[in-house]
Amino acid sequence: MDSQGKLKLKGFAFMFLSSSLMGGIGAFARFIEAPGMFISFCRSFSGFIGMVLIFAVLGRFKKLKELKFSPMILLSGVFLGLLSGLYVMSTQMTTLSNAAFLIYTGPIYSTVLATIFLKEPFTKVTALSLVAVFVGCLLIIGIIKYTSADGFAITLDLDPKYMQGNLVALASGVAYGLFLFFSRYRTDVDSDVRSLFNFLFAICTIGAILVFSPPDLSGMTTRGWIVLVIAACVTGFGAFFFLTVAAKILLAGELATISYQETIMATLLGIALFSEPISLMQLIGGGLIVAGGVSQIVFSTHQQKKSQKTAIEEGVTAAH
Repeated sequence: MDSQGKLKLKGFAFMFLSSSLMGGIGAFARFIEAPGMFISFCRSFSGFIGMVLIFAVLGRFKKLKELKFSPMILLSGVFLGLLSGLYVMSTQMTTLSNAAFLIYTGPIYSTVLATIFLKEPFTKVTALSLVAVFVGCLLIIGIIKYTSADGFAITLDLDPKYMQGNLVALASGVAYGLFLFFSRYRTDVDSDVRSLFNFLFAICTIGAILVFSPPDLSGMTTRGWIVLVIAACVTGFGAFFFLTVAAKILLAGELATISYQETIMATLLGIALFSEPISLMQLIGGGLIVAGGVSQIVFSTHQQKKSQKTAIEEGVTAAH
């Protein structure tokens, strides 16, 4: 495998780590007696403090002087804050699998936007991978069902008590798609610098929301505060830093496919911690998600190697 292929694998690894850590925030939030926006503020604040410490220890603040700031850097941070806040809110209002699926409509929006505005390639393999993971998610949350009597059926007859949470999760998906899209701009900025500004503008965005809608923390227990600190460190700094690094390396379609595995994490946590049931169709859906993500990895690394080989052959031909 050539250097470009190895870089792609590194990007996929970072994205896998990011989405796995993100998949855990819903479970953490169930044990925290605080509104989702406040939890998200703590996540982003933890990430910001972590990046400041890294910059201080490694002496990287000089990089900030060399940065040419642009609106795209601001927008990616704003939408990072919105996607985080809305997603955590949704995990407290609907099932973990529903919340995870609806936020991951975001990469689909991002892929379409990147194809239109950034002219990124949208290959047949990418399209098939997206279809596979999309259908897999529909199976996981139960929109596509199967019974021996009726066969396969598509239903939107969702439980009314989850409707508001599902809408909030859908809004988080829109914010996620815009975050991924704006992250594709200014790839010249180092990932650590981008992460620092993402966290900064995320906490500014969520902080502004909390000013106008102060959180009620009267019900917080000692356990809740402990879980909040752990969640902020693990799913805050870790998840968003890896996401920022991956977004610099991978194309929008590649980010879209591998990131869907968070739905598996959320579903498994729902089963293990909250006894949320899972059917055979949901297991099949999980298999489709994994297949879609793996196929995108294999194709991307293979294409890089093929392109390198073609370029070398053309160079040899030209030399003769």
